[in-house]
Amino acid sequence: MAANEERFQALERRAADVIETITNSGIKYGEKDEVVNVCQAIREIRMEERKIGEQDGELKKARETAGKLYEMGLDTEKIAQAVGYAVDTVKGWLGIE
Repeated sequence: MAANEERFQALERRAADVIETITNSGIKYGEKDEVVNVCQAIREIRMEERKIGEQDGELKKARETAGKLYEMGLDTEKIAQAVGYAVDTVKGWLGIE
């Protein structure tokens, strides 16, 4: 495994282009880079995906909380304040107006 990582730390740009094209993985590197550290690029992709997952989870939790607070009779302005989203957004989640 370590030998493979070493090999992919200084990969020729054309090889990185092929990997990116085949996998559609979102590997990012500078246009003028002749050598690409694919390991670092993949780590960055994973971190970005983790952040997106966390944001999705936070949004889901806010929507669930808004629904529960609405069922408890709280008005939409207070719900919006509690979950940290705009009133119109909360109303959209709740299917009101």
